[in-house]
Amino acid sequence: MFILEVESTPEYLVQQQVIADPSEVCVSRLTGGVSNQVLLVEFADQNRANWVVKQARDRLAVAQEWLCSVERLIREMDTLQICNELIQAASVPLIGVQAVVPAIHFEDRENYVYAMTAAAENCRVWKRDLLDGVVDQTVAKACGWMLGVLHSGSWNAEGVQDLIGSTEFFDDLRLDPYYRQIARVHQELQAPVDRLLELNLNHRNCLVHGDYSPKNILVNDESVVLLDFEVGHYGDPAFDLGFFLTHLHIKALIAGDRFDEYASLIDVFWSAYATEICKVLSEQELVALEYRSCLNLGGCLVARVDGKSPVEYLADDSTKALVRNVGWQALVDEVGSLDAVGEMMRIELFKEQQAK
Repeated sequence: MFILEVESTPEYLVQQQVIADPSEVCVSRLTGGVSNQVLLVEFADQNRANWVVKQARDRLAVAQEWLCSVERLIREMDTLQICNELIQAASVPLIGVQAVVPAIHFEDRENYVYAMTAAAENCRVWKRDLLDGVVDQTVAKACGWMLGVLHSGSWNAEGVQDLIGSTEFFDDLRLDPYYRQIARVHQELQAPVDRLLELNLNHRNCLVHGDYSPKNILVNDESVVLLDFEVGHYGDPAFDLGFFLTHLHIKALIAGDRFDEYASLIDVFWSAYATEICKVLSEQELVALEYRSCLNLGGCLVARVDGKSPVEYLADDSTKALVRNVGWQALVDEVGSLDAVGEMMRIELFKEQQAK
């Protein structure tokens, strides 16, 4: 496999007949991911949209050893194409911004490389906004709508299942380092984790992004852009919901006196999502999905403290314990609604304040 680096990419693009001369592009490395080489390719031709070029790596950039086949980039390309088509085909509600899934411009499957449209220069990572105190309900609403479209638009879609049905990469990059890892760390969680894994296996209904997170969402005043599709598969939508909502719940837990403001993002997201998914689900099925989502939320909260990819901004032990406690209760007690999880967060925060 040809290994892409900043210095070698211009000549590689010449060899691939993307450009005629290396001087036609400027290449720089983008940061933030742990599993790929990600490069920004800026074209000298101002009429040509810039690209982001990705190549898979077999060892992820985390402290603990974590390996995964580079074949996952093929899965990413297939999932990205499906998501792009689903969003393009959807009728967009009045949510204030445009929901965007990048288009693929170039594929080199032999070397596990592809290129997609680069986001606008003024885009920001939504995770950074949230950590910087920027609370925008429009973004949360757009995220709920977009995930609802991806799930409802692929519900019981045999073509999607045929293309991205295997769960090998999802297991390698999510189920094992998140759920099985917390059971290895906390043996008393083995039974709840086994139950959670069983639910994920038994409710395979639609396309699942697998990494739906504020770190993979770029925002500006005009758009919300979704990235990183390599864990995409046909599975249980409850994982996407629990995984995404984990980040909103953690942000609320560390928000101090802005708890209610951050917690409102959860309600806005869920409302927008429910509006879309109810196009294919009954009310009873939505209740069951929310129940499974809360279990995934619990597992992911514990995993973001004790899994192989812990959240880097939980600096002190007391905050980690707070997040762990909320997740533990949601998972072990099988808390079945987001309202109940929200009340549980308030109780835990009150206990923490009383202990100080």
